Amino acid sequence: MKYDKLFACAAAGIHAGESGRVQTVRMDESVVPGCMFSDVSWYTRPFSSDGMIRHDSDEVCMFAGSDPGEPENLGAEIEFRIENDRLMLTDTCFVFVPKGAAHGIMSVKSLKKPFIRCSCHLNISEYAFVPAEASEPAGKYAGNAVMRYEPVDGKLPEAPEGFLHRLLWMDGKKLAGAPYIESVWFMTTNDTGPAPHAHDFDEIIGFIGTDPEHPEELGAEIHFCVEDEEIPVNKSCLIYIPRGVKHSPIYVPSLKRPIIHFSGGNGGDYARKNALSESNNYKPGM
Repeated sequence: MKYDKLFACAAAGIHAGESGRVQTVRMDESVVPGCMFSDVSWYTRPFSSDGMIRHDSDEVCMFAGSDPGEPENLGAEIEFRIENDRLMLTDTCFVFVPKGAAHGIMSVKSLKKPFIRCSCHLNISEYAFVPAEASEPAGKYAGNAVMRYEPVDGKLPEAPEGFLHRLLWMDGKKLAGAPYIESVWFMTTNDTGPAPHAHDFDEIIGFIGTDPEHPEELGAEIHFCVEDEEIPVNKSCLIYIPRGVKHSPIYVPSLKRPIIHFSGGNGGDYARKNALSESNNYKPGM
């Protein structure tokens, strides 16, 4: 296969560190050349980190609860600081950290269930940071968390009845300066779209299993199409789609446990080009 080199898949034998963090799958230059750096980890117990850092890249963090019966419930209380703003997080959410903003001092409190954190850096392919101190006035980043799937234009993706539970949507219209990123749960199997398409931005796509005891296992089989290849996946994974590369549809022939899917890019708004169908309910031959 030509395009499976764009995939980073979780390996077996993952164990929690002293902080309770379980790194599940990581994508960087050593895995997929030219990619956007991304990391998916589970947090299994309370902990606190010290000090603040900054990155030479915009970053989006997704904090997601792991209970498909309560997808919006984070199952924990997290304090996350950006500059002089302390964000108190109890719901599944995206947090946007602009390039150069001091952030950190993350504290996980009253954890009831393990949760997932995905960190996406949209302008770099290797993780790097420098120590930083807060310098911006309080209030500047107080609104940088998004907790619902509410596109400004009100448009929702089409999907068969019961297939999707829509979690989160962020873009530059919803939060000034933010990139496009969205997240949903796949609740059942599916044999439709979205239609093959490409973008004018680079895209990161994730399929994440939701069993904290076996975080590398997807608990489902996904067939993801890149150009003319249909690539099967049964592990938690990240996929890098360079701008202009045609991709989709996504098929889910088997699903034992609901999974989390997200996609985001280094463009401020979501737009497709070269779509073969305007409908997300695409099937071959349409």
